[in-house]
Amino acid sequence: MKTNNVKTVLSGALFGVSLGLMQSAAAQAPAGGIPFGPMIAYPSIDASLGYNDNVLATNSNKVSSTTTSITPSVRLEGKFGSKDIEIGARTNLLQYTSSSADKTTTYSLYALGNLALTERTGLKLRGEYQRGADARGSTDVNAPTPSTWDQNGIDGVFAYGAPGAQGRIEVDGAYYTRRYQNNPVVTTALNTDKATLGGTFFWRVAPKTELLFQAQQTNIDYKLSTSFQDSTERRYLVGAKWEATALTSGTFKIGRQTKDFSAAGRNDFSGVSWDAGVRWSPLTYSVFDFTAAKRTTESTGTGDFLLSNMLGANWNHAWNSRVSSGLLANWKRDQFMGVGNGINLGRIDSTLTLGANLSYAYSRTLKFGADYTHTGRDSKIPISIFGVLPPNLNYQRNVFMLTVKATL
Repeated sequence: MKTNNVKTVLSGALFGVSLGLMQSAAAQAPAGGIPFGPMIAYPSIDASLGYNDNVLATNSNKVSSTTTSITPSVRLEGKFGSKDIEIGARTNLLQYTSSSADKTTTYSLYALGNLALTERTGLKLRGEYQRGADARGSTDVNAPTPSTWDQNGIDGVFAYGAPGAQGRIEVDGAYYTRRYQNNPVVTTALNTDKATLGGTFFWRVAPKTELLFQAQQTNIDYKLSTSFQDSTERRYLVGAKWEATALTSGTFKIGRQTKDFSAAGRNDFSGVSWDAGVRWSPLTYSVFDFTAAKRTTESTGTGDFLLSNMLGANWNHAWNSRVSSGLLANWKRDQFMGVGNGINLGRIDSTLTLGANLSYAYSRTLKFGADYTHTGRDSKIPISIFGVLPPNLNYQRNVFMLTVKATL
């Protein structure tokens, strides 16, 4: 009850602050912002009304519902000498008229700083607190309500090397904790601490192109004392980064990843890993983004870990000064690795997400939109694992939303 009161108070306060800021005069501030002490505040409110034909992402006994979403947020920016500071807060209130158990209130607070220490050194730091939720059907745990969690953490990058130098180095680190707040029978095993440390060396081979060499280690500590999931991941990658070369910019990295479990009897992993992100801008008003990745991800209830392959494409096009549209396609293949419940796994999930959106800017401060998203999962499980027909984990879902966004 206490947690619900805190969520209600924080969400209401943020909604009130955003609305109050948006009603304030801002004659001396940049467009979209208002003075807030030594900083500039940029408040906004998003509201959506729509329909979800499969709230729980199930193959049978589907729950369909009208859904509403309200998201007030505020971002503060300030420059203090050589330091750029940003602070932000947002909350989201999501409800389903036909499934009250699935309503959620989530929120996040963050602060980041970009510090130019000298002409050759810089430091970027970011800290966050986030209250999130795993919707029912999004994980392999069978929970009666969405599983809420608190995540706290800090990450940063220290860079050495003058702009345009032939060689430069970046050292990155992060520490994040996640603790589930409800459904303890099925979520206690998912509480984790993650610590990451890595470094990247860049070597300039052209004015806007650099080769890169990267090494990174992540220690994953599951807080349940009987857990066998503690592991150490290491990635060693080489690749290239280019900026505004011809019509494209992007990063491509490929190499090797290992995942070593602390507990005996677990199946360690060693294999190829990659990350790629490319932006193609054939026109100033038309942009294509392509992404690809292969890496291990943590289990959410089945198996020791997942070996995930991901591909994505996104096209955004401005038809004129007021109307813009977007198309997206994302594909993910999860192979369930290791031992789960004392049996070898052979499950493979393939998930395809397709989407389209249309936006109309009524004015600089008010924008209307429509979004459609289709998600389909094909889950293959060998019958030999169960000796009987496996559960049918396939599902199809369609979500249509009408949106409005208000800013200063």
